[in-house]
Amino acid sequence: MFNRITPEAVGLSQQHIDRFLKTLAQWEINLHSVLMLRGNDIFHEQYVAPYKADTIHRMYSVTKSFVAVAIGFLADEGKLSLDDPIIKYFPDKLPEEVSPWLEKQTIRHMLTMNTCFPGGHWFDYGVTDRTRWYFSLKPQKPAGSVFFYDSTGSYVMSVLVERLSGMKFLDYLKVKLLNRLGDFENAQILSTPDGTPWGDSALLCTPRALLKFARFVMNYGKWEGEQLISEQFMREATSCQVTNNEDGVANYNSHGYGYQIWMDEQNGFSFHGMGGQFAICMPDKDFIFVCTGDTQHQKTHVQPALYRAVYDLADCFDGVSAPELPAFPTELPVAHGKADSAFAEKISGKTFRCEPNRMGITSFRFTFNGDEGVLEYVNAQGEKKLPFGMKKNVFAKFPQFGYSDEYGNVHEITDFRYDCATSAGWVEEQKLQIRVQIVDRYFGTAMMTFGFVDENTAGVRMIKSAEDFLSEYEGWMIAQA
Repeated sequence: MFNRITPEAVGLSQQHIDRFLKTLAQWEINLHSVLMLRGNDIFHEQYVAPYKADTIHRMYSVTKSFVAVAIGFLADEGKLSLDDPIIKYFPDKLPEEVSPWLEKQTIRHMLTMNTCFPGGHWFDYGVTDRTRWYFSLKPQKPAGSVFFYDSTGSYVMSVLVERLSGMKFLDYLKVKLLNRLGDFENAQILSTPDGTPWGDSALLCTPRALLKFARFVMNYGKWEGEQLISEQFMREATSCQVTNNEDGVANYNSHGYGYQIWMDEQNGFSFHGMGGQFAICMPDKDFIFVCTGDTQHQKTHVQPALYRAVYDLADCFDGVSAPELPAFPTELPVAHGKADSAFAEKISGKTFRCEPNRMGITSFRFTFNGDEGVLEYVNAQGEKKLPFGMKKNVFAKFPQFGYSDEYGNVHEITDFRYDCATSAGWVEEQKLQIRVQIVDRYFGTAMMTFGFVDENTAGVRMIKSAEDFLSEYEGWMIAQA
């Protein structure tokens, strides 16, 4: 299906490609393959010895995107609904007492990494039955409230595919799709200890096979003129279903999440796998970039640098000018999102009681007044008030006592409090994010994300970035009015 052409045929020069590859080399990004496709034309394909075109490669979490497509096929067959509770399909794996928060978790929540769990590291516990272990975890937020990368949830969905299809996971996908695409003849998937498919991390296939899968997804489920899966499902899968920037940082992976697929800037999306496995899809430019590698020892800079280099290359197509960038700020940044949401009226003045949590917060209440608001809450020190601006900073004293002043690491309870700048924004209609910036002799940031499932139920995630304070503002909460 794919043709081989020169870079010049897609509006680039070989010098553009050479410069791109030298940029990757300058950053010492340890890649094993690089493939580039525009339309159905491959204009660059390169492998690093000992890897070859026919070498199957571990794709790590790219596997999750294959799981999502398998779920889409099952939905087309009427074997499940995305809004089915997941526990419906695993009665034999549930604990004696099932949390009401787990009872409400749906397949859609799992596709969007919007579950009631904050993830879990199954390697740490010598887990044999990973499905049973997953359902035994303690919920720490309501499903549908706040994004968190729940890898084991993806694994459970691959087990669900086997239960409902009556076939091995990869065999089912081959019959439904991969045999049609080609280049998946030697594809494999590793297993967990009980023999179930390691569906969140262990697909092995060639980079060319991954390129074909990415083309199928960017065709929204069409291949050689035939619609093989619901176009609506594929468009939902490749569009933002949930925001995912709880740390408030603009990064390559903070543009939202679809169905086991990451949203990117420039209206794009991508599949991510640990260690440098990527399929970056840019529909507006009809461009797909695929790479494999092992960058696990280069965690801090590789992914942003790689994405930036890919975008810079794509900006050179056909002499198109690069998109305009924002001006350098002249004031402190503010929270992401919008200043207004109709949902604010539904929760303003309402008290939410919190289940026990590591922050020690027992209740909170929001009050909105025009372009400002107040978060009132109760923690171990008592009643607190934190004023904030909607898409603007309000300057005040941060309400927590006991942080160091003249002497570092001296935590005495006095009247001393840090100066702070606090802003808020609605990153979704029912998700408010507060950004606290400490602007004193000590610097730090607290990001507080309040995701409301409805006007009476909320999940909260707090993340702190500070030297020796704000520790009371890191963790998860479940709250109800």
